[in-house]
Amino acid sequence: MNCDEIKKLISGYLDDALEVADRQRVTEHLQACADCRAEARAIENSWELLGTIQDIEPDPNYRVRFWQSVDARQPWPARILQHIQSLFLQRRWVPAAAAAAIVALISVITIGQYLQKPQLPAVLATLNEAELEMVANIDLIEDFEIIEDMDFFSDLDIIEQINGREKS
Repeated sequence: MNCDEIKKLISGYLDDALEVADRQRVTEHLQACADCRAEARAIENSWELLGTIQDIEPDPNYRVRFWQSVDARQPWPARILQHIQSLFLQRRWVPAAAAAAIVALISVITIGQYLQKPQLPAVLATLNEAELEMVANIDLIEDFEIIEDMDFFSDLDIIEQINGREKS
């Protein structure tokens, strides 16, 4: 193995994370190569120094201040939109706004249909006597159309023909 490949494996070697064969190759190379041994010592020293550093506890209000500074960097239209969204999400206005929109939509549709429909008294005023009589007897006309569609007499002829064949 060359030095570049060994330098990639030094961290795993120091952590005992290499397979036995790779660990043996790195050990042999480190015994023979002074540069790679120096690299391994530098990594070990860095880890030791990191171990001596004490943990730093951040200020409890750090997150709040951080997000406030991020919000302050947003352009003003984005801040206004975010404020409007927070109003609707935090309060119970969404169901009321949806109900108002549905009522308005139904009202517009109903008024539109009412205005498009011709008014019955205006239509009746334009009819002559024969047409008015037909409107008054519309139920009878509908019944007549049903009876006419039945074709009763042709059905009766067919039944008589069938009965005549059965008798002979």
